[in-house]
Formats: sequence, C-alpha cells, structure tokens
Amino acid sequence: MSSYTPLLDQDADDTRHDDYQRKFMDTWRSGYHRAKVATSRFMNSRAKHWVILVLIILDVAGILSDIFIALITCEIGIEHDEWVAPTRNSLTTFSLTLSCVFLVELLLSVFADGLGYFKSWFHSMDAFVIVVGFAIDLFENNTAEEIASLIVILRLWRFVKIVDEFSVEASEQTEDLRKRIEDLETRNAALEAQLSQRPPVPCS
Repeated sequence: MSSYTPLLDQDADDTRHDDYQRKFMDTWRSGYHRAKVATSRFMNSRAKHWVILVLIILDVAGILSDIFIALITCEIGIEHDEWVAPTRNSLTTFSLTLSCVFLVELLLSVFADGLGYFKSWFHSMDAFVIVVGFAIDLFENNTAEEIASLIVILRLWRFVKIVDEFSVEASEQTEDLRKRIEDLETRNAALEAQLSQRPPVPCS
C-alpha cells in the first residue's frame, strides 16, 4: 500500500498545479478584458478627444512656429543669433514629446480595438504619420535636406486630424441629442398612454 503513496502524492501535486494554472489564466483573461474595456471607454470618451485636440493644436502651432522662425531668420540673415538655435531646439524637443504622446495614443487605440482599428483608411494613414513623424523627430538632426518637405507635409497632416477630432465631437453631440429625443418621445408616449387610460371627467 505504501508503494503507491508517492504516485498519489504526485497526482495530487499535478492536480493542484493545474488548478493554479487554470485560476491564473482565468484571472489574467478577466483582468485583460477589464483593461481592454476600460481603455476602449477612455479612448472613445469626450475628454480624450478634447485632450488630443488641444495637443494637436499645440503641435501644429509648434510646427508653424519652427517653420516661421527658420524662414524669417534666414531671410533677414540672423539665423546664427544666440536665441535662434535654443528656440528651435526647444520646439524640436516639444514636438518629440508630443510625438511620444501620439504614439502612446496609437498603441492604446490598437490595444482597445485590435487590428480592426486599421480597417479605416484614416486610422491607417494617421498611424503611418504618427510612426514616421516619431522617427523623424527622433532622428531629425540627421535628416537630409531632401526630405524636409516630407517632414512638413507629414506634420501638417495634423490639420486633417483636427478636422477629424471636431467631426468626432460633433457626432458625439448629435448622438447625445438623438438619445435625448428618443427619451422624450418615450416619456411622451407613456404620458399619452396614462391619459388615455383615465376615465373621462363627467360634465356637471
């Protein structure tokens, strides 16, 4: 009888190990699902759209400021003044910081929506611009003159992004109005049903 004891103990250990793995996987799946739902809710929230809209406006303002400083200082011959290089370097650092934020936004969107996020041509184009823009900002000091126009075009894609964020906000407001109208129609129908069930008041 004692010769079978190690085998029974091993089977019990294997069973406990399998139960532990199963519980761990269930907990991980549940946590992953909750995180995905919460991320999706945040990425589709009005607050997120407003934050991104403000950051895009700041990004475009920084881009145009850098272009304006480069053109004006070159035109009047002061591109080597002491304030020019630090100012443009600060704008470059600011642009790189915002590129990191937009890259995180892209990763969260893909996490929330999966690969289906790229089914929209706009999202695919925006993802391309974000990734390439991040790489350009990261290695801007080593970029050649020939791709300067590409850098400007990619960065000014943010104008299109601003329009998209405004359209999302407008669609959210339209959806809110639609829900309110449906709620009012439901309440109106309920009141009409209550009034129709009341007996008529006899004339005195």
